[in-house]
Amino acid sequence: MKILLTTVFTAFVIFLSQAQPPEITTKHTSASRISQGIKIDGKLDEAAWITASPAGDFVQNTPNPGQPASNHSEVWVLYDNTAMYIGARLLDANPDSILREMTERDNIGNADWFAVIIDAYRDGNNGVGFGVTASGIQYDTKFSASAEGGGFGGVLNSGEESWDAVWDSEVEYTDEGWVVELKIPYSAIRFPNAETQEWNVNFVREVRRKREISYWNEVDPNIAGYLNQSGTIGGIANIESPVRLSATPYFSVYAENLYDKNNSPKSNWGRSINGGMDIKYGINDAFTLDATLIPDFGQVRSDNRVLNLSPFEVQFDENRQFFTEGTELFNKGGLFYSRRVGGRPLHFFDVYGQLADNEEVTDNPGESQLINAAKVSGRTNSGLGIGVFNAISAETKATIENIESGDKREVTTSPLTNYNIMVLDQNLRNNSYVSLINTNVLRRGDDYEANVTGTRFSFRNKAQSYAFNGRAVVSQKYFPSSTDMGYAYFGEVSKTSGKLRWNLGYNVESHDYDPNDLGFIFSANQKSINGSWGYHKNEPFGNFIEAHLSVDGFYGRLQKPDVYNDFGIGVDSWMVTKNRVGFGMFAYLEPAETYDYFEPRTPDYSRYYIYPTNRNIGGFISTDYRKKFALDMNTNFRKFDEEGRYRFNISASPRFRASDRLSFYLEVGSYNWKNDVGYVTKLDDGQIIFGIRDTITVENVFNTTYIFSNKMSLSFRLRHYWSKAEYSSLHQLHEDGTLGDTAYDEFSDNSFNAFTVDAVYRWRFAPGSDIFIVWKNNTEDFSFARDDIQYSYQNGVERLTDFPQSNSISLRVIYFLDYLNLKRKG
Repeated sequence: MKILLTTVFTAFVIFLSQAQPPEITTKHTSASRISQGIKIDGKLDEAAWITASPAGDFVQNTPNPGQPASNHSEVWVLYDNTAMYIGARLLDANPDSILREMTERDNIGNADWFAVIIDAYRDGNNGVGFGVTASGIQYDTKFSASAEGGGFGGVLNSGEESWDAVWDSEVEYTDEGWVVELKIPYSAIRFPNAETQEWNVNFVREVRRKREISYWNEVDPNIAGYLNQSGTIGGIANIESPVRLSATPYFSVYAENLYDKNNSPKSNWGRSINGGMDIKYGINDAFTLDATLIPDFGQVRSDNRVLNLSPFEVQFDENRQFFTEGTELFNKGGLFYSRRVGGRPLHFFDVYGQLADNEEVTDNPGESQLINAAKVSGRTNSGLGIGVFNAISAETKATIENIESGDKREVTTSPLTNYNIMVLDQNLRNNSYVSLINTNVLRRGDDYEANVTGTRFSFRNKAQSYAFNGRAVVSQKYFPSSTDMGYAYFGEVSKTSGKLRWNLGYNVESHDYDPNDLGFIFSANQKSINGSWGYHKNEPFGNFIEAHLSVDGFYGRLQKPDVYNDFGIGVDSWMVTKNRVGFGMFAYLEPAETYDYFEPRTPDYSRYYIYPTNRNIGGFISTDYRKKFALDMNTNFRKFDEEGRYRFNISASPRFRASDRLSFYLEVGSYNWKNDVGYVTKLDDGQIIFGIRDTITVENVFNTTYIFSNKMSLSFRLRHYWSKAEYSSLHQLHEDGTLGDTAYDEFSDNSFNAFTVDAVYRWRFAPGSDIFIVWKNNTEDFSFARDDIQYSYQNGVERLTDFPQSNSISLRVIYFLDYLNLKRKG
């Protein structure tokens, strides 16, 4: 606590001692009202474009920050009662050299592009972006307070690119370059209820062959934040947020086959027909209701399942669109892990401990059926963001069968469950904010219920050069006869702008802190101090265009008991050449033994394993993506101060662009852990058994995409994962954390082999409306019997046809119905 208070005091001293920020010029442009319609064709030949005021004089963000853009750009903005129209003339002295790779929607690829960024509430924290590539591919995204400087291209990864609005765009090529025209309906933008509007806005362009990104209003990479470096647009008056009501009904059919050559019959077919609807309703100009009724997620991409020998849960990506779109408010504070909703049943594993003699589990669903979900989110004129989320999953049951009599019985693995989230997020001066988050899980019956309440804040000075960030959380579990309560808090002070940046933070998670009913943490019971110092050079020098060097350190203890856990220091450096080849190296040293209280898996943290001192070095190289062939490589070598113990990992990701429509991407990784040490089991007499093992993992992922047009695509993804753990000896874990001899000699080797295919044909046949045809294949085997384990990668490949495999072919039709369009047609 003393450290935290000291950190807070230091932060405020820094805030108070700062001089006035440097003068930053903010550009201004005006929009012109029109009374006649605009045809979106990329020509800009209507008279209104000629009389409107242009915005120009773009400034580079990279590779030469602050310098004028090498290619001239002009942008005009028009508006009427229903939409904003943006036209951009993007000159290029070599129009034949404009890169125009075609990709799927929301993927820029190797192409020139143009985008407009709108922060209608002018809070510097939240905004939306609409971009179009030179090949006509649309990209839209939402930005939040987590988006730092670095530009639109750099913010893509931190923006919410899964958000899809319905808007129009067209591009046209000319002898002087290319032209883009956009129509953005007001239903795609949230803005204040005011007679006269003035918004923060920025325009951005990349000339891909030069890897040059430039902005209308300069975005300095040495200043923290991105939206706060926008210009402004005025002249917009007497517009109203329209009735935002749309429905997206869907219809899907599935044909599924389960093939197992060891069963009789070998092949079983099934089919299903599903229907449901997504609804979006604008409650007022700022708040929107999103709901999904009888959702169907059968076409989402397969999870990257792995062999997990660690004491921690595997965190999977969220691929369900409803939970990736419009969730920026609910992700505040890091307390929402959406895979919990409709995820693995609460008692999924417990059912195996309820088997009587001659019984086996014949059906145990790995996911609960989601009945419906809804979320309301928006932001008031005063900058208060409000979000409410609710979802209900159905009761889930496993089936147990007596193998002699054939009698079956059902066991409930998850009760009817209600998930709730409420978020309040207040924007403050200087792009600061403070948030309050509550998550709640209610279950029917005698199962426990959970509640988590937390706050997260970020305070920045006017110059955007220093920040004080923190959070505090309380978790509660309500059992029929008791309540478990835990807490966590974090504080950090950092220098966020300039070439030289640093941070110092202190984190505590109590031993009984558990937000995992609707959130995610790998492990609680930790307190740590961490800090880093970094230098970043954005301007070209010598043969390089930018470089980075950082040093970081970590010191950790358990919260209860208050004992030492870990200490490490590291250094990281990377550079990018003028030929756009990036490379870097890192080194990390743990100079003292680590006391691992998690691997022994004792709930009271009474036992530990002494992890030897070690050092880890590695590096990467990434070649120029503008070339037809490009290659990424990563490697690291971690050596432990024990004889013969090390970890060597290497991965390569070649990519080949056969044409502007066809591309291939391969990821190959090999992960080799020699004489690794880990938990095996706990015996009835209290002995904790560890083993010395060789673990080898090989993972291959092959992706290819063919783009027929900017509305039609075909993608194919194949993943093969093989991993084996082979034990050379078993040992008893002593009370002092060392390993000793044991009489236990049970066979403990295992292997995991997984093969998945996801092939997707997509045709956007109308605005917001799609047809999907999807083929999914899944083959998976976890072996722990001596004769079944695949000890080599070759054997793993050869055995794939021996395992049960499922194939699914599905057709899904989604049709977008907009109230305003239907009203006009009526």
